[in-house]
Amino acid sequence: MFYGWKISLLALGGNFMLQGSVLYCMNAFMEPLCAAHGWSRAGINISMGIASLMGQFAMPLAAAVSTRCSLRRLTALGALAGGVSIALMGMTGDIRLFTLLSIVAWISTQICGGVVGNALVSNWFYHYRGRAFGLANAGTSLSGAILPFVSLVLIRYFDVSTAYLALGLATCALAPLAWFLVRDTPQAMGLHPDGRRHEPRRSSLPPADVSFSHLLRSPQAWLLGLAFGLALMVASAVMSQMKPRFADLGLEAYPAMLLACASAFLAALAKYAWGWVCDRFTPLFAARLVMLCSAASLALGFLPSGIWTMTAFSLSFGGCIGGLWAILPAVVSYYFGGGNFLPSYKFISIFIILRSAGFPIMGLSHDLTGSYAASDVIFGVSLLASLGLMLLLRESGAAESAVRRHAAAHATEAARPR
Repeated sequence: MFYGWKISLLALGGNFMLQGSVLYCMNAFMEPLCAAHGWSRAGINISMGIASLMGQFAMPLAAAVSTRCSLRRLTALGALAGGVSIALMGMTGDIRLFTLLSIVAWISTQICGGVVGNALVSNWFYHYRGRAFGLANAGTSLSGAILPFVSLVLIRYFDVSTAYLALGLATCALAPLAWFLVRDTPQAMGLHPDGRRHEPRRSSLPPADVSFSHLLRSPQAWLLGLAFGLALMVASAVMSQMKPRFADLGLEAYPAMLLACASAFLAALAKYAWGWVCDRFTPLFAARLVMLCSAASLALGFLPSGIWTMTAFSLSFGGCIGGLWAILPAVVSYYFGGGNFLPSYKFISIFIILRSAGFPIMGLSHDLTGSYAASDVIFGVSLLASLGLMLLLRESGAAESAVRRHAAAHATEAARPR
């Protein structure tokens, strides 16, 4: 097996433990935290929104640090810091301290997995970049299929603090693994991207200007950033509270959690599938398609509640929205060039701050109206706006479009009978 796939699997592990613990596991922790400490759902959602906001602010910072520091050291440090903060989250009844620990954990998601993991994948892959991004980011959704149910069992048989402690210790275990496994580039091991015998063909065009000042004036960068910022706002908020949504509609705790886990499992599979779409067609085409499908699947949530409609909503939404995190780095590499991944991803990540707005929107919707219907309307409009923004981007403007067209033409010519 090409060594780069091991790097992708490690990034999967970082996303699995860190993103899962701070995001998806709230499906299991939301109601017990309210009962144990007298907190409200709005209060916890505001706490999550603040922590998520700080985590998103850390994205461009992590991208900047990644250009100067060893990715291997950063990955190990992120696992250790994130694991310790998660373990401590269950030991406080003060929501302010809980929020502070959540901030550390959210920032760590960008260092173990997240930005650093995507930077590693971008270094190790070229032709299979979409699938590699999909595999690495599948950990986020895969955790949603496993960790919330595990957390629910731990809470039922022990308590909230024990559940958080178990999650934290498991995350810390990634630190030594990262130290011994990660290498920043394939060239450091005498290899080439994708496991091939030579370096990939690069564009003959002059390198694109990806300085911050240039990207700040680039309409394409703004369109791309705003589109994914709005779409990821919807994805994070809805997927983080699938179980409470279904419980409010009348399901018992375990069936509601199973539906939430099934949605996350489909999202994990979808990341690799959408990565294949990026490689088979173009990342820009995949981005437009995923946003259209996500908006259509969210509309299923307005159907009359019942086990079959809830199942259809859960599976379709997870299968559609799960591709966003896999497609985002692939689009950035495709549009600005693989060699410009970190500086362009640093700029685009600023817009992902919009992701944090979804949590208070959901919390206020529930507290003010007793359901998530109002937030679903806002989210549906956001997904349609994301699609509209992506349609304004042109394939001809992508830095790697010419290289892909040349490769496709060469493959077609080679396949013709002589």
